[in-house]
Amino acid sequence: MDFYKLNEIEDWACIKVVKYYRANSGQKTWTKVLDKIKKDLQIVASDPAFDARRKRKAQEIIDSWKIWTSPMKRNGSQYNLKYQKVEQQVLATGNAVSVDNRRIIEKRRQEDQDDREETLDERNKTPLTRRKSHFYGESITDDDASENSSSSSLDELNDELVTQKNDHFDENQDIQIDNQNSSTLTASSTIETDVESNQKSLKDLLGGNLYCSENMKSICQYHDTLYPDENLIDLRPNSNYFKKLPFKILEPYFKELDDKIENLIPLNIHEFLIEFFHQDLTSEEWHIKIDDLRCLDQNDWLMVSVIRILRRTLPPFIMAFSMGARNPLLNLATLEKPHLNSFVHPCLQASLWYISAICYEFGEIGSKNHVKRECADGVGHLNTADKFQLVYMEGSRINAKNDKEITDASKISNNLQTIFINIIKDNIKCRRRFPKTLAVFGGQSFRLRIHLQFLNYCEGKFCLNEVDNANLPRDFTEMADFVFFYECVIKWALLAREVKEGFEKSRSQQRPSRSPTLIA
Repeated sequence: MDFYKLNEIEDWACIKVVKYYRANSGQKTWTKVLDKIKKDLQIVASDPAFDARRKRKAQEIIDSWKIWTSPMKRNGSQYNLKYQKVEQQVLATGNAVSVDNRRIIEKRRQEDQDDREETLDERNKTPLTRRKSHFYGESITDDDASENSSSSSLDELNDELVTQKNDHFDENQDIQIDNQNSSTLTASSTIETDVESNQKSLKDLLGGNLYCSENMKSICQYHDTLYPDENLIDLRPNSNYFKKLPFKILEPYFKELDDKIENLIPLNIHEFLIEFFHQDLTSEEWHIKIDDLRCLDQNDWLMVSVIRILRRTLPPFIMAFSMGARNPLLNLATLEKPHLNSFVHPCLQASLWYISAICYEFGEIGSKNHVKRECADGVGHLNTADKFQLVYMEGSRINAKNDKEITDASKISNNLQTIFINIIKDNIKCRRRFPKTLAVFGGQSFRLRIHLQFLNYCEGKFCLNEVDNANLPRDFTEMADFVFFYECVIKWALLAREVKEGFEKSRSQQRPSRSPTLIA
């Protein structure tokens, strides 16, 4: 870490940093050195001990990691070209031993001497020095020394070529993977963001077009005093910043959120769900009960939608409960995709479609709206002429590790910000007015609990709010938990419906001024 304190940011060139780490960290291979550098830069970007300029520079390097490490990639390509020439000489003459080639090999051998024996083949976990030779198809080991000195030298050369070519491949592969992975969670007040650094211009463009309550303005002002360089306010109950908020600021926020979210479920819907799920029935009786569900008042569109959601999504749960010990919701070995595709995604898909007419699809879904085109477990788009993406969902299997929750939370927040910014850009390009209430929606399924959120924008800050969370019921003894589960999903879908209606209303309004500063 001393390098980043003692050197100006103008001297943080990739090759210079790598040379410093190779000399001081004890690591020799490029891949391990670059991995160490990236971890240290993530610490620098969030450590209060560093000034704002150094933190910004560290974050810029992380965000443009592929470009920053390109000089190392070019050096590796030059080495690879020399090895190809040596290989051609082997194929042509059967002997690649020369003064120049020895110099090339000895140079790389000296650099990687400490780590070469630790390099393992990822496929079969055997040392690379025992792999089949690329040139002769023979196993090269330390015990296969030939009595002929020239043959022994050639074996060593082939061994080195195989090792170095694989090291170079691993280096390039690590650089590529590092750029595809999402940002990790740092020890700051909230999740590390990986969006374009255009927050100031975004605030100027939006101006007062998006509604922001006085309570939210107070929260944003308090956040500015604690974390002036961060642009995401994490208002989920377990976030560090949420725990630091004074109660006098939290109390009006709680009331505002309750008035906005809890009142979305009408009393007749709540009473119907309570009565329906508190019945003591067998699996066969539950199936009959579900098939017989009808809405008596066809003018009550929300009740009609709830009945449709139950008829479509409840049978898989009843079938799982009836399997007893083979119930997949009780089996810790259940894989992620079968779990999500059977129980989580269908509920989100049905709720979004029947309530807000949002098209939700699940699987490994990539999009230009995602950071570095990451694949989401589920995405939702408007079915209007805009076709904006409003929903981003990540999930996990039942026995997922704790790190999975942190990684998915970071991935969701990063992508929601990118989706929000892209919506703003598209509206400006098409000269359409912004809806007064604009938000995008995230969902996370971790083990047997779902967390549904929405992200909006206020006073130059992104605000991540939790709509609700609920457990997935596991057997017939937990049928009453379906009330909270379905109400959680319905509230989330109703909020998305409001945003969709806002887009439809904005399309019917007169076009705004061509000057972005006059958009109103």
